[in-house]
Amino acid sequence: MAMLLDDRPETEYLDGRRYPKVSPKRVHALVQSTLATAIKRCARRRGLVGTEWRFRVGVADGTNTSFVPDVAYVSYDRLRPLSDEEADEPPFAPDIAAEVRSPSQRLDLLARKIARYLATGATIVLDVDPMKRTIVAHAFGETRTYEAGARFAHPALPWLDFEVAELFADIEIPR
Repeated sequence: MAMLLDDRPETEYLDGRRYPKVSPKRVHALVQSTLATAIKRCARRRGLVGTEWRFRVGVADGTNTSFVPDVAYVSYDRLRPLSDEEADEPPFAPDIAAEVRSPSQRLDLLARKIARYLATGATIVLDVDPMKRTIVAHAFGETRTYEAGARFAHPALPWLDFEVAELFADIEIPR
């Protein structure tokens, strides 16, 4: 029974150093699930979308690094060569890695993770800030900020197109 009630945070590793994932709360969970749904809808069976999926990015760059992005997308083209076991923890960064900020987010760590995702195979990394209601998209040296009221559309993945406000629509509790 104790194993079922274990709520320790998942651990990520960057260059061998341990970093516990921030324990998500309501807003984080709602934005995370809505973003996963939006990416899946836009992907139209091009690949898989998952939440809290581990990626052993260190295999790609020879470091002891593994991340668990809040939302990840990997194309079937990249998954097909992998065995089912390898696909459980792919040896590269996802095509899309999304991190939803929490109030206690360490911005220095987030910046290092974004750089590492891009260096190990990510096409785009999304930094989603529920407090500011923004998405900052990082793709190969280019950074674009999208605010609620705008559409998210980026040339790195032309099929990924949605209303930014959609991600934040459910975070206010009707009173």
